Amino acid sequence: MELKSEVSESLVKAREYVVEGVERILAGKLDEMHGVSPSPGASALAALALLAVGRRFESSQRRGVQWLWQNRRGGWGKFPGDKPDEEITKIVNSVLQGSEGGWRAKIRLLSQARQFSEMILSLGQRVVPGLEGPTPEEIVLPNILENRVLAKLPLYGRPVVVAASLLASDSPEGIRRGIQYLLETQMPDGSWAEDIVATSLGILGIMRRGGNAERVEKAGQWLAEKQYPSGGWPAFDQLKIWAMGWAVCIFAETMKRPSDYPWLHQAAVWLKQGQNSDGSYGSTPPHTHPDLDDTSVALIALRQVGEENSEGIKLLRRLQNPEGSWGTFPSFQGTPPAVSSEFPVYIPSVDVSIHALEALWRPARSQDGAIWRGLNWILSQQDEQGAFPASWFEGGVYSTAQAVELLSKWKISWDHWTTPRTILLARRKGLEFLIKAQKGDGGWGSVVETGLALSGLWRYAKAVPGEVLDKGITNLLAAQNPDGSFKPSYRGIYAKGWNYEEPLTTALTAIRALQRYQTLQVPRRSFLKL
Repeated sequence: MELKSEVSESLVKAREYVVEGVERILAGKLDEMHGVSPSPGASALAALALLAVGRRFESSQRRGVQWLWQNRRGGWGKFPGDKPDEEITKIVNSVLQGSEGGWRAKIRLLSQARQFSEMILSLGQRVVPGLEGPTPEEIVLPNILENRVLAKLPLYGRPVVVAASLLASDSPEGIRRGIQYLLETQMPDGSWAEDIVATSLGILGIMRRGGNAERVEKAGQWLAEKQYPSGGWPAFDQLKIWAMGWAVCIFAETMKRPSDYPWLHQAAVWLKQGQNSDGSYGSTPPHTHPDLDDTSVALIALRQVGEENSEGIKLLRRLQNPEGSWGTFPSFQGTPPAVSSEFPVYIPSVDVSIHALEALWRPARSQDGAIWRGLNWILSQQDEQGAFPASWFEGGVYSTAQAVELLSKWKISWDHWTTPRTILLARRKGLEFLIKAQKGDGGWGSVVETGLALSGLWRYAKAVPGEVLDKGITNLLAAQNPDGSFKPSYRGIYAKGWNYEEPLTTALTAIRALQRYQTLQVPRRSFLKL
Protein backbone atom coordinates (compact mmCIF):
# COMPACT_ATOMS: atom_id res chain seq x y z
CA MET A 1 0.00 0.00 0.00
CA GLU A 2 1.45 3.34 -1.05
CA LEU A 3 -0.04 5.11 1.95
CA LYS A 4 1.45 2.71 4.49
CA SER A 5 4.15 5.04 5.88
CA GLU A 6 1.85 8.06 5.99
CA VAL A 7 -0.80 6.04 7.84
CA SER A 8 1.75 4.79 10.37
CA GLU A 9 3.00 8.33 11.07
CA SER A 10 -0.55 9.64 11.41
CA LEU A 11 -1.46 6.87 13.86
CA VAL A 12 1.50 7.64 16.10
CA LYS A 13 0.50 11.30 16.38
CA ALA A 14 -3.22 10.58 16.79
CA ARG A 15 -2.64 7.97 19.48
CA GLU A 16 -0.36 10.32 21.42
CA TYR A 17 -3.04 13.00 21.30
CA VAL A 18 -5.77 10.66 22.55
CA VAL A 19 -3.60 9.13 25.28
CA GLU A 20 -2.84 12.62 26.58
CA GLY A 21 -6.58 13.31 26.76
CA VAL A 22 -7.29 9.98 28.45
CA GLU A 23 -4.61 10.61 31.04
CA ARG A 24 -6.13 14.02 31.74
CA ILE A 25 -9.55 12.44 32.28
CA LEU A 26 -8.02 9.87 34.64
CA ALA A 27 -6.30 12.67 36.56
CA GLY A 28 -9.47 14.80 36.69
CA LYS A 29 -7.81 17.57 34.69
CA LEU A 30 -9.47 17.49 31.26
CA ASP A 31 -8.53 20.62 29.30
CA GLU A 32 -10.12 22.58 26.46
CA MET A 33 -7.77 20.98 23.92
CA HIS A 34 -9.37 17.59 24.60
CA GLY A 35 -12.82 18.59 25.91
CA VAL A 36 -16.22 19.45 24.45
CA SER A 37 -16.01 22.58 22.31
CA PRO A 38 -17.08 25.94 23.79
CA SER A 39 -20.53 27.24 22.84
CA PRO A 40 -21.45 30.89 22.13
CA GLY A 41 -25.02 30.43 23.38
CA ALA A 42 -24.05 28.60 26.56
CA SER A 43 -21.21 31.06 27.23
CA ALA A 44 -23.58 34.02 26.94
CA LEU A 45 -26.09 32.50 29.36
CA ALA A 46 -23.36 31.56 31.84
CA ALA A 47 -21.92 35.07 31.71
CA LEU A 48 -25.39 36.51 32.29
CA ALA A 49 -25.99 34.22 35.26
CA LEU A 50 -22.68 35.16 36.88
CA LEU A 51 -23.42 38.84 36.24
CA ALA A 52 -26.64 38.33 38.18
CA VAL A 53 -24.94 36.48 41.06
CA GLY A 54 -22.58 39.34 41.81
CA ARG A 55 -19.05 40.59 42.33
CA ARG A 56 -17.48 37.35 43.49
CA PHE A 57 -17.73 36.01 39.95
CA GLU A 58 -16.93 39.26 38.16
CA SER A 59 -13.59 38.03 36.80
CA SER A 60 -15.15 34.87 35.34
CA GLN A 61 -18.02 36.86 33.85
CA ARG A 62 -15.64 39.34 32.19
CA ARG A 63 -13.53 36.58 30.68
CA GLY A 64 -16.71 35.08 29.25
CA VAL A 65 -17.66 38.40 27.68
CA GLN A 66 -14.16 38.80 26.24
CA TRP A 67 -14.36 35.32 24.69
CA LEU A 68 -17.68 36.21 23.08
CA TRP A 69 -16.23 39.36 21.53
CA GLN A 70 -13.26 37.38 20.21
CA ASN A 71 -15.58 34.90 18.54
CA ARG A 72 -17.85 37.38 16.83
CA ARG A 73 -18.21 36.67 13.10
CA GLY A 74 -20.89 39.18 12.15
CA GLY A 75 -22.93 37.53 14.89
CA TRP A 76 -22.77 34.21 16.75
CA GLY A 77 -23.82 30.75 15.67
CA LYS A 78 -24.25 27.30 17.19
CA PHE A 79 -20.49 26.86 17.51
CA PRO A 80 -17.34 29.00 17.12
CA GLY A 81 -16.94 30.15 13.52
CA ASP A 82 -20.47 29.08 12.52
CA LYS A 83 -22.68 31.32 10.43
CA PRO A 84 -24.74 33.66 12.64
CA ASP A 85 -27.90 32.26 14.21
CA GLU A 86 -30.60 34.89 14.80
CA GLU A 87 -31.74 33.70 18.24
CA ILE A 88 -28.25 33.03 19.63
CA THR A 89 -27.00 36.39 18.29
CA LYS A 90 -29.87 38.15 20.11
CA ILE A 91 -28.95 36.45 23.38
CA VAL A 92 -25.25 37.28 23.04
CA ASN A 93 -25.86 40.91 22.02
CA SER A 94 -28.17 41.46 25.00
CA VAL A 95 -25.58 40.05 27.40
CA LEU A 96 -22.77 42.13 25.91
CA GLN A 97 -24.78 45.34 26.10
CA GLY A 98 -25.71 44.72 29.72
CA SER A 99 -22.15 43.83 30.68
CA GLU A 100 -20.74 47.14 29.51
CA GLY A 101 -23.15 49.57 31.13
CA GLY A 102 -22.65 49.32 34.89
CA TRP A 103 -25.31 48.52 37.49
CA ARG A 104 -28.13 50.34 35.68
CA ALA A 105 -27.56 48.25 32.56
CA LYS A 106 -27.44 45.12 34.72
CA ILE A 107 -30.85 45.92 36.22
CA ARG A 108 -32.27 46.65 32.78
CA LEU A 109 -30.78 43.44 31.41
CA LEU A 110 -32.20 41.26 34.16
CA SER A 111 -35.58 42.90 33.67
CA GLN A 112 -35.58 41.44 30.16
CA ALA A 113 -36.05 37.96 31.62
CA ARG A 114 -39.20 37.36 29.57
CA GLN A 115 -37.35 38.04 26.35
CA PHE A 116 -34.61 35.60 27.32
CA SER A 117 -37.09 32.93 28.26
CA GLU A 118 -38.88 33.25 24.93
CA MET A 119 -35.57 32.88 23.09
CA ILE A 120 -34.62 29.79 25.08
CA LEU A 121 -38.04 28.20 24.66
CA SER A 122 -37.79 28.89 20.92
CA LEU A 123 -34.43 27.12 20.82
CA GLY A 124 -35.87 24.34 22.92
CA GLN A 125 -38.48 23.64 20.27
CA ARG A 126 -35.70 22.59 17.90
CA VAL A 127 -35.09 19.36 19.71
CA VAL A 128 -33.92 16.09 18.25
CA PRO A 129 -36.41 13.94 16.31
CA GLY A 130 -38.44 11.54 18.36
CA LEU A 131 -39.24 13.81 21.29
CA GLU A 132 -42.65 15.44 21.45
CA GLY A 133 -42.30 18.27 23.94
CA PRO A 134 -44.96 20.33 25.73
CA THR A 135 -47.29 22.56 23.73
CA PRO A 136 -47.02 26.37 24.10
CA GLU A 137 -50.04 26.29 26.42
CA GLU A 138 -48.46 23.61 28.60
CA ILE A 139 -45.16 25.48 28.98
CA VAL A 140 -46.86 28.30 30.93
CA LEU A 141 -46.60 28.10 34.73
CA PRO A 142 -48.10 26.39 36.61
CA ASN A 143 -49.13 24.02 33.77
CA ILE A 144 -45.54 22.98 33.11
CA LEU A 145 -45.31 21.52 36.63
CA GLU A 146 -48.12 19.05 36.07
CA ASN A 147 -46.79 15.49 36.00
CA ARG A 148 -48.44 14.73 32.67
CA VAL A 149 -46.59 17.71 31.11
CA LEU A 150 -43.21 17.10 32.73
CA ALA A 151 -43.48 13.49 31.58
CA LYS A 152 -43.08 14.72 28.00
CA LEU A 153 -39.51 15.78 28.77
CA PRO A 154 -36.49 13.73 29.90
CA LEU A 155 -35.35 14.65 33.41
CA TYR A 156 -32.28 16.55 32.25
CA GLY A 157 -34.42 18.91 30.13
CA ARG A 158 -37.05 19.74 32.72
CA PRO A 159 -35.12 22.40 34.69
CA VAL A 160 -34.42 24.30 31.46
CA VAL A 161 -38.08 24.54 30.49
CA VAL A 162 -39.28 25.23 34.04
CA ALA A 163 -36.67 27.98 34.57
CA ALA A 164 -37.44 29.60 31.23
CA SER A 165 -41.16 29.45 31.96
CA LEU A 166 -40.55 30.91 35.41
CA LEU A 167 -38.73 33.89 33.91
CA ALA A 168 -41.72 34.58 31.65
CA SER A 169 -44.38 34.18 34.35
CA ASP A 170 -46.39 36.99 36.01
CA SER A 171 -48.18 34.61 38.36
CA PRO A 172 -46.96 34.90 41.98
CA GLU A 173 -48.13 31.35 42.69
CA GLY A 174 -46.54 30.08 39.48
CA ILE A 175 -43.25 31.78 40.36
CA ARG A 176 -43.33 30.33 43.88
CA ARG A 177 -43.94 26.80 42.62
CA GLY A 178 -41.37 27.13 39.85
CA ILE A 179 -38.68 28.22 42.32
CA GLN A 180 -39.60 25.37 44.63
CA TYR A 181 -39.21 22.91 41.76
CA LEU A 182 -35.76 24.27 40.95
CA LEU A 183 -34.67 24.06 44.59
CA GLU A 184 -35.83 20.45 44.74
CA THR A 185 -34.04 19.43 41.54
CA GLN A 186 -30.70 21.15 42.11
CA MET A 187 -27.97 18.51 42.21
CA PRO A 188 -25.49 18.03 45.08
CA ASP A 189 -22.69 19.65 43.05
CA GLY A 190 -24.77 22.86 42.67
CA SER A 191 -25.75 22.35 39.03
CA TRP A 192 -28.96 21.42 37.31
CA ALA A 193 -28.44 18.20 35.32
CA GLU A 194 -24.71 19.06 35.15
CA ASP A 195 -25.61 21.30 32.25
CA ILE A 196 -24.33 24.85 31.65
CA VAL A 197 -27.56 26.12 30.04
CA ALA A 198 -29.82 24.53 32.67
CA THR A 199 -27.65 25.82 35.52
CA SER A 200 -27.48 29.34 34.09
CA LEU A 201 -31.25 29.49 33.71
CA GLY A 202 -31.71 27.89 37.13
CA ILE A 203 -29.72 30.72 38.71
CA LEU A 204 -31.75 33.37 36.90
CA GLY A 205 -35.00 31.63 37.78
CA ILE A 206 -34.26 31.40 41.51
CA MET A 207 -33.11 35.03 41.57
CA ARG A 208 -36.43 36.12 40.08
CA ARG A 209 -37.74 36.68 43.61
CA GLY A 210 -34.51 36.97 45.60
CA GLY A 211 -33.37 34.84 48.51
CA ASN A 212 -31.74 31.38 48.47
CA ALA A 213 -28.32 33.03 48.32
CA GLU A 214 -26.49 29.87 49.35
CA ARG A 215 -28.05 27.82 46.56
CA VAL A 216 -27.32 30.49 43.99
CA GLU A 217 -23.74 30.82 45.20
CA LYS A 218 -23.17 27.07 44.87
CA ALA A 219 -24.54 27.06 41.34
CA GLY A 220 -22.39 30.06 40.43
CA GLN A 221 -19.32 28.29 41.79
CA TRP A 222 -20.12 25.24 39.64
CA LEU A 223 -20.40 27.44 36.55
CA ALA A 224 -17.11 29.20 37.30
CA GLU A 225 -15.34 25.87 37.70
CA LYS A 226 -16.57 24.67 34.31
CA GLN A 227 -15.29 27.73 32.45
CA TYR A 228 -12.34 27.13 30.12
CA PRO A 229 -9.18 29.24 30.56
CA SER A 230 -10.00 30.87 27.20
CA GLY A 231 -13.18 32.30 28.77
CA GLY A 232 -15.81 30.18 27.00
CA TRP A 233 -18.07 27.45 28.34
CA PRO A 234 -19.04 24.15 26.71
CA ALA A 235 -22.78 23.66 26.16
CA PHE A 236 -22.72 20.85 28.74
CA ASP A 237 -20.07 19.57 31.08
CA GLN A 238 -18.22 16.77 29.27
CA LEU A 239 -18.52 13.37 27.58
CA LYS A 240 -15.89 11.58 29.62
CA ILE A 241 -17.52 8.14 29.71
CA TRP A 242 -18.10 8.35 25.96
CA ALA A 243 -14.50 9.35 25.19
CA MET A 244 -12.98 6.84 27.62
CA GLY A 245 -15.23 4.02 26.44
CA TRP A 246 -14.33 4.47 22.79
CA ALA A 247 -10.64 4.92 23.64
CA VAL A 248 -10.52 1.58 25.46
CA CYS A 249 -12.52 -0.14 22.71
CA ILE A 250 -10.52 1.18 19.76
CA PHE A 251 -7.04 0.85 21.28
CA ALA A 252 -7.81 -2.67 22.55
CA GLU A 253 -8.91 -3.70 19.04
CA THR A 254 -5.26 -3.96 17.95
CA MET A 255 -3.61 -4.67 21.29
CA LYS A 256 -1.37 -7.75 21.26
CA ARG A 257 -0.22 -7.60 24.89
CA PRO A 258 -1.17 -5.45 27.93
CA SER A 259 2.16 -3.63 27.87
CA ASP A 260 1.20 -2.08 24.51
CA TYR A 261 -1.09 0.39 26.28
CA PRO A 262 -0.44 0.34 30.06
CA TRP A 263 -3.18 2.90 30.71
CA LEU A 264 -5.91 0.52 29.49
CA HIS A 265 -6.20 -1.30 32.82
CA GLN A 266 -6.52 1.98 34.73
CA ALA A 267 -9.11 3.18 32.21
CA ALA A 268 -11.14 -0.01 32.66
CA VAL A 269 -11.04 0.41 36.45
CA TRP A 270 -12.14 4.04 36.02
CA LEU A 271 -15.08 2.94 33.89
CA LYS A 272 -16.20 0.34 36.42
CA GLN A 273 -15.98 2.88 39.24
CA GLY A 274 -18.10 5.38 37.28
CA GLN A 275 -21.08 3.06 37.01
CA ASN A 276 -24.32 4.01 38.75
CA SER A 277 -25.79 1.65 41.32
CA ASP A 278 -28.38 0.28 38.85
CA GLY A 279 -25.79 -0.56 36.19
CA SER A 280 -26.26 2.60 34.11
CA TYR A 281 -23.75 5.27 33.16
CA GLY A 282 -24.05 9.01 32.71
CA SER A 283 -21.76 11.14 30.56
CA THR A 284 -19.50 12.20 33.44
CA PRO A 285 -19.51 10.40 36.81
CA PRO A 286 -20.61 10.68 39.52
CA HIS A 287 -23.41 13.24 39.12
CA THR A 288 -24.87 13.07 35.61
CA HIS A 289 -28.19 11.49 34.74
CA PRO A 290 -28.27 7.98 33.21
CA ASP A 291 -27.80 7.77 29.46
CA LEU A 292 -28.19 4.46 27.61
CA ASP A 293 -25.78 5.53 24.86
CA ASP A 294 -22.99 6.14 27.38
CA THR A 295 -23.99 2.92 29.13
CA SER A 296 -23.68 0.91 25.92
CA VAL A 297 -20.29 2.36 24.99
CA ALA A 298 -18.90 1.69 28.48
CA LEU A 299 -20.08 -1.94 28.27
CA ILE A 300 -18.59 -2.37 24.78
CA ALA A 301 -15.25 -1.10 26.09
CA LEU A 302 -15.24 -3.34 29.16
CA ARG A 303 -16.04 -6.41 27.08
CA GLN A 304 -13.23 -5.53 24.69
CA VAL A 305 -10.74 -5.92 27.55
CA GLY A 306 -12.39 -9.07 28.90
CA GLU A 307 -14.59 -7.47 31.56
CA GLU A 308 -18.19 -8.66 31.49
CA ASN A 309 -20.56 -6.32 33.29
CA SER A 310 -23.73 -8.19 34.20
CA GLU A 311 -25.50 -5.26 35.89
CA GLY A 312 -25.14 -3.07 32.84
CA ILE A 313 -26.28 -5.84 30.51
CA LYS A 314 -29.35 -6.50 32.67
CA LEU A 315 -30.20 -2.80 32.60
CA LEU A 316 -30.06 -2.61 28.79
CA ARG A 317 -32.25 -5.68 28.43
CA ARG A 318 -34.76 -4.35 30.95
CA LEU A 319 -35.03 -0.92 29.30
CA GLN A 320 -35.51 -2.08 25.72
CA ASN A 321 -38.71 -0.61 24.30
CA PRO A 322 -41.48 -3.06 23.33
CA GLU A 323 -40.98 -2.51 19.60
CA GLY A 324 -37.26 -3.35 19.95
CA SER A 325 -35.57 0.06 20.08
CA TRP A 326 -33.55 1.70 22.81
CA GLY A 327 -33.93 5.36 23.77
CA THR A 328 -31.33 7.71 25.20
CA PHE A 329 -32.54 8.99 28.57
CA PRO A 330 -34.32 6.69 31.03
CA SER A 331 -36.47 8.07 33.80
CA PHE A 332 -35.01 7.32 37.22
CA GLN A 333 -35.50 7.54 40.95
CA GLY A 334 -32.82 8.78 43.32
CA THR A 335 -29.76 11.01 42.93
CA PRO A 336 -26.76 9.90 40.83
CA PRO A 337 -24.86 7.69 41.38
CA ALA A 338 -27.50 6.04 43.62
CA VAL A 339 -30.28 5.70 41.05
CA SER A 340 -32.82 3.22 39.74
CA SER A 341 -33.54 3.70 36.03
CA GLU A 342 -37.02 2.96 34.73
CA PHE A 343 -39.49 3.59 31.92
CA PRO A 344 -40.25 5.78 30.08
CA VAL A 345 -36.99 6.03 28.15
CA TYR A 346 -36.92 9.14 25.98
CA ILE A 347 -35.86 9.63 22.34
CA PRO A 348 -35.83 6.21 20.63
CA SER A 349 -32.78 6.26 18.42
CA VAL A 350 -31.12 4.17 15.71
CA ASP A 351 -27.64 5.21 16.81
CA VAL A 352 -28.34 4.37 20.46
CA SER A 353 -29.96 1.06 19.45
CA ILE A 354 -26.92 0.12 17.36
CA HIS A 355 -24.64 0.72 20.34
CA ALA A 356 -26.95 -1.21 22.66
CA LEU A 357 -26.91 -4.19 20.28
CA GLU A 358 -23.12 -4.01 20.03
CA ALA A 359 -23.00 -4.16 23.84
CA LEU A 360 -25.35 -7.17 23.95
CA TRP A 361 -24.11 -9.03 20.87
CA ARG A 362 -22.06 -12.20 21.28
CA PRO A 363 -20.26 -14.08 18.47
CA ALA A 364 -22.73 -16.95 18.22
CA ARG A 365 -25.16 -18.16 15.57
CA SER A 366 -28.02 -18.11 18.06
CA GLN A 367 -29.01 -14.74 19.56
CA ASP A 368 -31.86 -14.16 22.01
CA GLY A 369 -35.22 -12.56 21.30
CA ALA A 370 -34.28 -9.10 22.62
CA ILE A 371 -31.42 -8.87 20.13
CA TRP A 372 -33.59 -9.98 17.19
CA ARG A 373 -36.25 -7.43 18.13
CA GLY A 374 -33.64 -4.70 18.25
CA LEU A 375 -32.14 -5.74 14.95
CA ASN A 376 -35.51 -5.86 13.21
CA TRP A 377 -36.42 -2.42 14.56
CA ILE A 378 -33.20 -0.96 13.18
CA LEU A 379 -33.82 -2.61 9.81
CA SER A 380 -37.29 -1.05 9.72
CA GLN A 381 -35.77 2.45 9.95
CA GLN A 382 -33.77 2.29 6.72
CA ASP A 383 -35.04 4.70 4.06
CA GLU A 384 -35.39 4.18 0.31
CA GLN A 385 -31.91 5.53 -0.35
CA GLY A 386 -30.38 3.01 2.06
CA ALA A 387 -29.62 5.45 4.87
CA PHE A 388 -30.41 5.06 8.56
CA PRO A 389 -31.39 8.22 10.50
CA ALA A 390 -29.33 9.51 13.42
CA SER A 391 -30.58 11.37 16.51
CA TRP A 392 -27.34 12.77 17.90
CA PHE A 393 -25.33 13.59 14.77
CA GLU A 394 -26.26 15.45 11.61
CA GLY A 395 -26.59 13.61 8.30
CA GLY A 396 -27.24 10.06 7.16
CA VAL A 397 -23.67 8.74 7.12
CA TYR A 398 -23.24 8.53 10.92
CA SER A 399 -25.80 5.81 11.63
CA THR A 400 -25.59 4.13 8.23
CA ALA A 401 -21.87 3.44 8.55
CA GLN A 402 -22.37 1.92 12.00
CA ALA A 403 -25.41 -0.05 10.84
CA VAL A 404 -23.59 -1.75 7.96
CA GLU A 405 -20.78 -2.70 10.33
CA LEU A 406 -23.30 -4.17 12.78
CA LEU A 407 -25.05 -6.09 9.99
CA SER A 408 -21.76 -7.61 8.86
CA LYS A 409 -21.58 -9.59 12.10
CA TRP A 410 -24.85 -11.51 11.83
CA LYS A 411 -24.83 -15.18 10.94
CA ILE A 412 -27.75 -17.07 9.42
CA SER A 413 -29.99 -18.65 12.03
CA TRP A 414 -32.81 -20.98 11.10
CA ASP A 415 -34.64 -19.77 14.22
CA HIS A 416 -35.15 -16.49 12.35
CA TRP A 417 -35.05 -17.67 8.75
CA THR A 418 -36.78 -14.59 7.27
CA THR A 419 -34.28 -12.12 8.71
CA PRO A 420 -31.08 -13.06 6.78
CA ARG A 421 -32.55 -11.96 3.45
CA THR A 422 -33.65 -8.66 5.01
CA ILE A 423 -30.15 -8.18 6.42
CA LEU A 424 -28.52 -8.89 3.03
CA LEU A 425 -30.77 -6.39 1.27
CA ALA A 426 -30.36 -3.77 3.97
CA ARG A 427 -26.60 -3.90 4.07
CA ARG A 428 -26.37 -3.83 0.28
CA LYS A 429 -28.52 -0.69 0.20
CA GLY A 430 -26.47 0.77 3.05
CA LEU A 431 -23.21 0.10 1.24
CA GLU A 432 -24.56 1.62 -1.97
CA PHE A 433 -25.61 4.70 0.00
CA LEU A 434 -22.13 5.06 1.53
CA ILE A 435 -20.36 4.62 -1.79
CA LYS A 436 -22.55 7.27 -3.42
CA ALA A 437 -22.19 9.61 -0.43
CA GLN A 438 -18.40 9.84 -0.81
CA LYS A 439 -17.49 13.38 -1.87
CA GLY A 440 -15.05 14.53 -4.51
CA ASP A 441 -12.33 15.14 -1.92
CA GLY A 442 -12.51 11.49 -0.83
CA GLY A 443 -14.27 12.16 2.46
CA TRP A 444 -17.83 11.80 3.64
CA GLY A 445 -18.12 15.29 5.16
CA SER A 446 -16.55 15.49 8.61
CA VAL A 447 -13.69 13.43 10.02
CA VAL A 448 -16.17 11.51 12.17
CA GLU A 449 -18.29 10.57 9.16
CA THR A 450 -15.25 9.68 7.06
CA GLY A 451 -13.75 7.56 9.83
CA LEU A 452 -17.00 5.71 10.47
CA ALA A 453 -17.66 5.17 6.74
CA LEU A 454 -14.18 3.72 6.20
CA SER A 455 -14.49 1.45 9.24
CA GLY A 456 -17.86 0.19 8.04
CA LEU A 457 -16.67 -0.37 4.46
CA TRP A 458 -13.58 -2.20 5.74
CA ARG A 459 -15.87 -5.05 6.76
CA TYR A 460 -16.63 -5.53 3.04
CA ALA A 461 -13.16 -4.69 1.73
CA LYS A 462 -13.09 -7.61 -0.72
CA ALA A 463 -16.03 -6.11 -2.57
CA VAL A 464 -15.47 -2.35 -2.21
CA PRO A 465 -13.40 -0.65 -4.94
CA GLY A 466 -9.90 -0.01 -3.61
CA GLU A 467 -9.91 3.63 -4.67
CA VAL A 468 -12.89 4.32 -2.39
CA LEU A 469 -10.88 3.37 0.69
CA ASP A 470 -7.63 4.90 -0.56
CA LYS A 471 -9.24 8.28 -1.24
CA GLY A 472 -10.99 8.21 2.11
CA ILE A 473 -7.75 7.55 3.97
CA THR A 474 -6.01 10.32 2.03
CA ASN A 475 -8.79 12.67 3.11
CA LEU A 476 -8.30 11.70 6.77
CA LEU A 477 -4.56 12.25 6.57
CA ALA A 478 -5.10 15.74 5.14
CA ALA A 479 -7.46 16.62 8.00
CA GLN A 480 -4.97 15.89 10.78
CA ASN A 481 -3.50 18.77 12.78
CA PRO A 482 0.19 18.94 13.79
CA ASP A 483 -0.68 18.01 17.41
CA GLY A 484 -2.27 14.74 16.29
CA SER A 485 -5.90 15.90 16.57
CA PHE A 486 -8.17 16.32 13.56
CA LYS A 487 -10.23 19.06 11.99
CA PRO A 488 -13.38 19.52 14.10
CA SER A 489 -16.74 18.60 12.64
CA TYR A 490 -19.22 20.41 14.92
CA ARG A 491 -21.85 17.93 13.70
CA GLY A 492 -22.72 16.45 17.08
CA ILE A 493 -26.21 17.60 18.14
CA TYR A 494 -26.84 18.96 21.60
CA ALA A 495 -30.42 18.51 22.81
CA LYS A 496 -31.34 22.15 22.31
CA GLY A 497 -30.21 22.17 18.70
CA TRP A 498 -26.73 23.61 19.37
CA ASN A 499 -23.86 21.79 17.72
CA TYR A 500 -20.64 20.75 19.41
CA GLU A 501 -17.34 18.99 18.79
CA GLU A 502 -15.82 16.31 21.02
CA PRO A 503 -12.23 16.09 19.71
CA LEU A 504 -11.22 12.82 21.37
CA THR A 505 -14.06 10.95 19.67
CA THR A 506 -13.22 12.59 16.35
CA ALA A 507 -9.62 11.40 16.66
CA LEU A 508 -10.72 7.94 17.75
CA THR A 509 -12.95 7.42 14.71
CA ALA A 510 -9.96 8.33 12.54
CA ILE A 511 -7.67 5.99 14.49
CA ARG A 512 -9.97 3.01 14.02
CA ALA A 513 -10.23 3.66 10.28
CA LEU A 514 -6.46 4.03 9.94
CA GLN A 515 -5.83 0.90 12.02
CA ARG A 516 -8.17 -1.17 9.90
CA TYR A 517 -6.74 0.18 6.66
CA GLN A 518 -3.32 -1.07 7.76
CA THR A 519 -4.65 -4.63 7.86
CA LEU A 520 -5.81 -4.70 4.25
CA GLN A 521 -3.75 -7.32 2.47
CA VAL A 522 -6.29 -9.14 0.27
CA PRO A 523 -7.18 -8.22 -3.32
CA ARG A 524 -10.36 -6.19 -3.61
CA ARG A 525 -12.97 -6.87 -6.26
CA SER A 526 -15.68 -4.71 -7.73
CA PHE A 527 -18.47 -3.55 -5.45
CA LEU A 528 -20.97 -4.73 -8.07
CA LYS A 529 -20.07 -8.36 -7.34
CA LEU A 530 -21.13 -8.13 -3.66
